[in-house]
Amino acid sequence: MKPMTIKDLANFLKVSPSTVSRALNNHPDISLEVRLRVQQLAKELQFKPNSFAANFRKKQSKLIAVVLPKIYRSFIPDVIEGITKKLNDNHFQTLILLTEDLFEREIEAINQCCEMRVDGILLSLCNQTKDLNHLQRCQTIGIPVVLFDNTIKSDCFSSVHINDALAAGQCAEFINKQKVNRVAAIFGPEELAISQNRKLGFFSALAKEITVDICYAKDSHEAYTFANDQIKKHQTCAFFGISDEVLLGIVSAVNENKVTNESLVVGFSDGLTMPFLHRNLHYINHNGKVIGKAAAAQILKLIAEDEKLKEDILIAVELL
Repeated sequence: MKPMTIKDLANFLKVSPSTVSRALNNHPDISLEVRLRVQQLAKELQFKPNSFAANFRKKQSKLIAVVLPKIYRSFIPDVIEGITKKLNDNHFQTLILLTEDLFEREIEAINQCCEMRVDGILLSLCNQTKDLNHLQRCQTIGIPVVLFDNTIKSDCFSSVHINDALAAGQCAEFINKQKVNRVAAIFGPEELAISQNRKLGFFSALAKEITVDICYAKDSHEAYTFANDQIKKHQTCAFFGISDEVLLGIVSAVNENKVTNESLVVGFSDGLTMPFLHRNLHYINHNGKVIGKAAAAQILKLIAEDEKLKEDILIAVELL
């Protein structure tokens, strides 16, 4: 059967569609008698208001787009859970778009969001993104954007992330206490703010006498190859990893070379898998649900504000 509409209710009751709409919303201009008649019939006929049509009239889609590079580990599903719970509690729906870590796909996703006139965009940048020029269209048509997790420095857009420099400094200070002579530090792509900030914090806190071998890895395979080479060339037993993906490569190399008991691995993790793969792993707990909830709260705030003010939200973390 064709879904019941407000116009159908109006024809049944021989009143105007606007009267039905106002009666369903308990508008004071409509008499109590008419309101009760409309609401009773709507209940009997199991009428459900068309939320899309109502939102269109209000010039709102009630839809928030979440643009992600990939869904490849537990952190991202946790982020999505944190976002969707917060948005659902505020009567917003979530649209998930994946860029496959390709800048061209990120541009396509942003354009799609603009064409759909979503109410806001939560964006975790892909590794290929060097600037934010492709977000100018969002500014032009008034769609607020919040960057989260993978971000780059911006004067225009709000962001939600942990204090990368401070957290990486905590990792370095822990390594200092272990009195190691050499450490292999593996970061993500060099152009990302997350890599730059964590590198800055790490080297600012690391003891000067410790020799550091650096790698910028785009995935766990590159992290594994570098860690494996360091073990074979220098008998390296201390490692720093920027993410769960990097830590997976490091731990794989450590286990393969049978130096698990002698090695120290420190880095950033959501704590759901990596601690079970290496007994001496110490990590900054990077909680996806907390990040997601904070990002959703920020986009809701920007949607509600007439004047869109940029904010950088730093999430507190600790070394476990």
